[in-house]
Amino acid sequence: MGLGLVIQYSASSALAAAKFNNPTLYFKGHLIRMLMGIVLCAFFAFLDYRHLKRAAFWLVLVSLGLLLTALVYKMLHPNQDTARWLPLGPFNLQPSEVAKLAVIMYAASFIDRHQRNLDDIKTGFLPPAFALSAILFLIVLATDFSSAAVIALIGMIVLIIGGSKMKHIFYLVGCYVLAAIPVVLRSPYRLARILTFFSPEQDVQGAGYQINQSLISLGNGGLFGSGLAGGIEKNLFLPDPHTDFIFAVVGEEFGFLGTTVLLTLFIWIFLKAIKIALRTPDIFGRLLGIGLATSMFMYVLLNVGVVCGLLPVTGLPLPFFSYGGSTMLFNFTCAGIILNLSRHTEKENQTIEPVVLYA
Repeated sequence: MGLGLVIQYSASSALAAAKFNNPTLYFKGHLIRMLMGIVLCAFFAFLDYRHLKRAAFWLVLVSLGLLLTALVYKMLHPNQDTARWLPLGPFNLQPSEVAKLAVIMYAASFIDRHQRNLDDIKTGFLPPAFALSAILFLIVLATDFSSAAVIALIGMIVLIIGGSKMKHIFYLVGCYVLAAIPVVLRSPYRLARILTFFSPEQDVQGAGYQINQSLISLGNGGLFGSGLAGGIEKNLFLPDPHTDFIFAVVGEEFGFLGTTVLLTLFIWIFLKAIKIALRTPDIFGRLLGIGLATSMFMYVLLNVGVVCGLLPVTGLPLPFFSYGGSTMLFNFTCAGIILNLSRHTEKENQTIEPVVLYA
């Protein structure tokens, strides 16, 4: 959190000064969202996680309602660029973040309640697959293809670890791939991102501009970096330096060693969360913890992969660093629930050995 605040100010001050004549605007917004996240984290840390099992189905319905509301709002306000956001007073809610939590909770809850029926496709697989597919359909309609892909991957990871048959998973993956192909081909900017990934040097001033500036930023950092606030690319050369490409700012100002330390911290958090999840006394808690930990860490891998040019450009943030309220609140919710699992592990699981779920 501390590193996130420092880097956020360094990455956003020049942009905020140029756009709003207030270099601390994004920093203050980031700090406010972080304080809100801490409150949310504390709430879930002390709320018994087993209550979430009963709320999982209702959260799926809420997330579907929010996604539909965002689509309707976009239809009523055609000037709005996308249906990814739902204005709520001074803040914008990203319904896909609620949907992501709903998918993890519902998959974990369903598997916990239907362990004996997992081999049956009708009663043990289709319900969570249908819920996941309905959420993904609405997210794709909102033109948020990258979030849909990540949520699909997270949902399937929870189902696989929970013991769903791989044959059923392959059927589901096949359906998603067949559905994704026309979505990508009919969307020029998505297709351009994929083509640019294979040859970014072909359109340096167009589709490849952002990734080329990101690589320049990382290259400027070298081994030790240019020092805090010493980066050049963030000064209106690198687009979105305070959101999706904030890792490039870390690389330029702290170098290879600094980015290594940051990634080590993320890996440590992930491994600690997985250890806590595996020591939780029930199937729901284990799957919930694994799903939440995997979600946070997956965003780290995907964000860093994009910034380093290893993956096509997507709008996926770096947890606790990128500017954005919905993602920040989701990550703090994950942290709070995992802390809650840890409390129950200490109280109820003193003599229980860590277990593997299903082969």
